[in-house]
Amino acid sequence: MALTIEEALNFLGIDYADDMITANVRDAIQVADAVLIGSVGDDVFSYFADDSRLKHLQKLYMADAYQERTLQASGSGKTINAHRYQVQTLELQLRTEYQRKKAEI
Repeated sequence: MALTIEEALNFLGIDYADDMITANVRDAIQVADAVLIGSVGDDVFSYFADDSRLKHLQKLYMADAYQERTLQASGSGKTINAHRYQVQTLELQLRTEYQRKKAEI
């Protein structure tokens, strides 16, 4: 379940993307995929192909990779904490189910 540039731009609230923004979003998507594989497991995209939680977590990682300096500069601790809590919760759910599904094989 690949996150598309259009989905990423929509999640970020970007209406118009020039070449630089598109390249940065593409890089952020690659980072998000690598983090998901590292935090949940190598086959995460196979085991959760149609799981909306995976897509949402992918978007959160992508947004984090794309906007990290913006979040830090804004000084909004509540935003950062809420974001981190959501990421941790989704990671735990997917990691637990991933291990269970992998054990069933």
